[in-house]
Amino acid sequence: MPKGGSVQRKAPWTLYVAECADGSYYTGIAKDVERRIRAHNTGRGAKYTSTRGPVKLLFQEPQASYSAALRREYQVKTLPKDRKVRFVKGEKLKKPAKKAKMTFQRKKN
Repeated sequence: MPKGGSVQRKAPWTLYVAECADGSYYTGIAKDVERRIRAHNTGRGAKYTSTRGPVKLLFQEPQASYSAALRREYQVKTLPKDRKVRFVKGEKLKKPAKKAKMTFQRKKN
């Protein structure tokens, strides 16, 4: 424990949805969403947004942990566009189970 008895907490992870200039949606996670949006808008954020900028932040949702953020990101990324639009506008989406497997993790027969 650091001197003084205080414990430094890591910044929480946040799910975010941004709209690209072409109208498409980009979903990601970050600890500092504003910095990540600036990175997207300077062509350094992600390959997808580098050719579709500038991006505009539409939605953000804090997550309890990195793994929870990854599960939520996967859940939102797999939604069809009309559901993403409704989600961004406030439609509730059931949180994924803590033990939820993503399709690439499922065992194939």
